[in-house]
Amino acid sequence: MREDFSYRINNKNPEEKKRFIQTLFDSIVPTYDMLNHVLSFGTDIFWRRKIFRLMETVQGKTSLDLCCGTGALSLLLHKKGARVVSLDFSMSMLKRGVEKGALKHASVAADASVIPFADNSFHVATIAFGIRNIPDLDNFIGEVQRVLKPDGEFVILELVRPKNRIIGGFYSFYLGSILPLLGGLISGKITAYKYLSKTIATFVEPDTLQTLLETGGFENIHHYPQTFGVSTILIGKKKK
Repeated sequence: MREDFSYRINNKNPEEKKRFIQTLFDSIVPTYDMLNHVLSFGTDIFWRRKIFRLMETVQGKTSLDLCCGTGALSLLLHKKGARVVSLDFSMSMLKRGVEKGALKHASVAADASVIPFADNSFHVATIAFGIRNIPDLDNFIGEVQRVLKPDGEFVILELVRPKNRIIGGFYSFYLGSILPLLGGLISGKITAYKYLSKTIATFVEPDTLQTLLETGGFENIHHYPQTFGVSTILIGKKKK
């Protein structure tokens, strides 16, 4: 596909973009975890942990970790006592997660917008740093709503753009210049990190995402900006 990595919602014909994204993530598995920590200065670890201070307990609950990558959040869910199903469409990511011991329960290679589970199957659904890689966003939200039990929690952790103009200016420079250069040098996959940078810069705003969630059958949605607003945690519930 053409080198235009801007995020656009495409609910009708997302297949080409999905093939590109799947190939991209398969290609960066060897350095994926290390670069997540380096490029976020380690704050991604704290953001994932913060989720569990904001949501209800997951002890004993069935939890679906979507776009799980190599399983960083799946492992935390397991440690908190959840029964976890980890889903990602990159088989290479899942294999790496199993090898490093992060995927303790069931792991499923599937498209997060076509979830292969029955209605009302899970108490909790989570997605960390994955939603901006889903072009058919409305389809995805509909699928999460379908597989959650009534009153089930949906938790999103994602990188966003700071509201503060000064911080936003520095962050924009970091996204446009430092992140793709450093990520490309370490991984050898500069195209991948150009893409990841551009999706952060162009993904929908948290308020827009909240509106899409409300339209898609969720309520009581709250978002919690993290670290000067460079990431946010959104938590909502499926309507009863």
